[in-house]
Amino acid sequence: MLPAFMQKTFRMLAFVGTLTLFYSAAPAAEIEWEVLNRLDTGSRPLDVTVSADGRSVFVLAEDGRVHLFDADGNVVGQIAVGAQAERIAVDPEGERLYVTNRETRRVEIVQIDILREINLSGAPFKGREQAPVVIAVFSDFQ
Repeated sequence: MLPAFMQKTFRMLAFVGTLTLFYSAAPAAEIEWEVLNRLDTGSRPLDVTVSADGRSVFVLAEDGRVHLFDADGNVVGQIAVGAQAERIAVDPEGERLYVTNRETRRVEIVQIDILREINLSGAPFKGREQAPVVIAVFSDFQ
């Protein structure tokens, strides 16, 4: 017969062993997936990051450019960052792009403003129908 403290230890180990066997015997999960879209950069992609709101996708390519796509995969623009760029990241507000550069051993911070065209067809207007319209959006609420 084992001393009382060893009996408790043995029971605990037996329980842990049983619990482990329970989890290891669980059936494997099945994963379903599909390719939703392809983003063509024209050269080999090196890194990718997505804005916090999911509306913009930034792809650093071997040609030294960051290619900007909207959430549907449409090309929005390009930013030349140089052929030595290695990685990219975007801040949570989507206003700054951080680019690591191996040649200069620096992180370059690029201010970005994405200008989007707004479809105003059918909207009420005052003045000439084809007059230019400028809408300013401020994210700092000042």
